[in-house]
Amino acid sequence: MGRLTGEGIFMKKIALVFDADNTLMRGYHPSAILEKRGIDVNEFWKKVTSLQDKEKAKGESNVEIVYLAMLMHEIRYGKLKGLTIKELKETGKEIDKILYKGLPEFFDKLRKNNEDKHISYNIVSVGIKPLLEGSSLAKYMDRIFGYTFFDDLTEGEGIDEIKSTSSTAEKIPAIVSISYGKGIEEFEYPIKEMIYFGDGETDRPAFKFVKKRNGIAICVYDPDKQGAKEYAMKLKEDVNYILPADYTEGSELWNTVNEIIKKL
Repeated sequence: MGRLTGEGIFMKKIALVFDADNTLMRGYHPSAILEKRGIDVNEFWKKVTSLQDKEKAKGESNVEIVYLAMLMHEIRYGKLKGLTIKELKETGKEIDKILYKGLPEFFDKLRKNNEDKHISYNIVSVGIKPLLEGSSLAKYMDRIFGYTFFDDLTEGEGIDEIKSTSSTAEKIPAIVSISYGKGIEEFEYPIKEMIYFGDGETDRPAFKFVKKRNGIAICVYDPDKQGAKEYAMKLKEDVNYILPADYTEGSELWNTVNEIIKKL
């Protein structure tokens, strides 16, 4: 699948799809707004984990929603009261401090190194879309999937309710949506010409979905975190590559991705 440029040159279209937390950055990007409002980040995530464990014990599978429920509780009753979408976007710039090496320059450099291909970048996250939109990543992305909010149901600019969710289960529909693109009779970005980047267990369904359809699944890990590679190796049956999350030019990830793109 490809397209004609203005000069009449045929370009193959390739989609790169990224999870956000621990894939493009160290840690969890929602922590940025928690820190800004004076919430103990470690305590917040500890409570999230505890509640998730309780929900799992009840037989619940979609436990990612727990952190969103706690976030909304803080918006209604706690230190996030009065939080606006504008404030989330402004706080998004803090995400730049935790990006892995080589980001965001990786995106421009990869395109320049593969000028015969049309490369689309996308984020599919179980995180907060307005925060990601405020980061330096946003200008490179064609689409960003994440939680969104209503802020116009009542008077004032504050967030009122959840508008859309983005759980692990919803990653696959997002991938299909990216693949379909603006296609009418054909998929714009066939999954066999897609590379999906993730980091862990919550990416397993997406890894398997893409790999089964002859796309490429890449699991990245923090090279500076003890035990991260061993954790990633648990996913070796579901991915094509397991690589350090170093996006600098000349790194193992850089060389591997360029090699994949040139073969597509």
